[in-house]
Amino acid sequence: MKFLETMSLNTKLTALIMAVAFFALMVGFTIITALDARHFREELIADSILNAKITAEYCIGDLVFDYKDEASQALEKLSLIGNIDHAVIYDIHENIFASYAHDGKKFKCKSPGIPTSLKETYTKFINAELAIYEPMTYKGKFYGTLHIGVSTTQLTKKIWNRVKLIIILVLCIAIIIFLLTTRVQRLISQPILQLAEITKTIASKQDYSIRSILKRGDEIGVLSDGFNSMIKTLEEKSRERDVATAELIKAHNELEDKVTKRTAELRMANKELEAFTYSASHDLRGPLRRMDGFASLLEQNYSDILDDDGKEYIKKVKNNCQHMTEIIDNLLKLSRIIRQEMDCSAVDMTTLVKEIIKRLQNSEPERQINIIIAKGIEARGDKGLLMESLENLLENAWKFTKKTENPTIEFGMIKKEGQNIYFVKDNGCGFEMKYLHKIFKPFQRLHTMDEFPGTGIGLSTVQRVMERHKGQILAESELNKGSTFSFTLWTDDKQPFTII
Repeated sequence: MKFLETMSLNTKLTALIMAVAFFALMVGFTIITALDARHFREELIADSILNAKITAEYCIGDLVFDYKDEASQALEKLSLIGNIDHAVIYDIHENIFASYAHDGKKFKCKSPGIPTSLKETYTKFINAELAIYEPMTYKGKFYGTLHIGVSTTQLTKKIWNRVKLIIILVLCIAIIIFLLTTRVQRLISQPILQLAEITKTIASKQDYSIRSILKRGDEIGVLSDGFNSMIKTLEEKSRERDVATAELIKAHNELEDKVTKRTAELRMANKELEAFTYSASHDLRGPLRRMDGFASLLEQNYSDILDDDGKEYIKKVKNNCQHMTEIIDNLLKLSRIIRQEMDCSAVDMTTLVKEIIKRLQNSEPERQINIIIAKGIEARGDKGLLMESLENLLENAWKFTKKTENPTIEFGMIKKEGQNIYFVKDNGCGFEMKYLHKIFKPFQRLHTMDEFPGTGIGLSTVQRVMERHKGQILAESELNKGSTFSFTLWTDDKQPFTII
């Protein structure tokens, strides 16, 4: 029925009315034809029975007195009735007494179709013939049977003529109905088509000022009024939307201007901060270098007149100058990490870890540490920043396992809910989890410089790197049993990559 969906409303209404009307006509005329055929048949039977009774009365005397020639002459007069095909008189012994055939056929044997002990008129249709059997009696005594064979050709022809007439009538009525339907369906469909055209125009031009001008008192008039009311509401909504859109565009432009202005201010502030950082670094490094230089001169030129306390003081001055220089370097590094542009690419994390461990082993070849590095670990991010993070994590693990027997450092990765989680694990001194909130803040140390030297900026740097990669870092630790630092990387670039 999909083809109906593509038809126009005019075609659908016309087809529907024509189908219903044609069906009703066919049912009605079929009933009429059946009734006419039945009437024609009953009429043929009645006429044939009347002819048989008249002929039997006329020929009963010939049968009683055995006048065969006279009986045959009487039967031949039936030729005047055009539809009688043949007639036969059978005596009481069912032998042929006299006969007549339209085609000259002679009946020489008894008919197998004669009903025995016939007492009243008997009719029967055999193929294309109506057989009439009329008993021949005289003064209540049965003497024989008259059989008349009536052709049904005229009956069939009569019925077919009626059918042809009905077909012509049906076609004529169908044409009249079609013409009336075309006119009637226009009264129904034309207003609906007008509304559809208006809807199409409104949709294409977005013009909500168009209205339907149909004024009727029926359901189509109600539909037209409802359509106009709906378009009016849409017009108001469209006007409100246009106002809101204009305000939104204005707010968007103002926001873009503010963002542009804030971005320019931020860039200027970053440049000023960078200039200040390097200026402050230079201003701080100069006095530190001079202090370290003067301490070295005192140690070289006056060591013979300095006592042990004086030498210890000079050593502390030089150590603190070196420590202050490391703090300045780390602060500059942290500032650079926050500001620098990221260059994300595929990174072989396993190779980076191996390079860092090799450098640490070369710095302290005497230390024997069990190193476990998982193979084929990959990530995507800024290679330099990831190297910086891994250096801080692995250097901490190297440092805090210094006083541990059988030290172990492990780097690996696990998958959890589709997320890659990288970790650095050691069995060093560890820390109490109640101090977890301090370890990622700059200069927040959990150990003294004498226990484990450092600047207190390394983990802050790692956290900034993870934030730049839209990731996070977590720590789990137990005092004197070691620590595990886990981190995730959620970079914006989700394209597949290969190991570099």
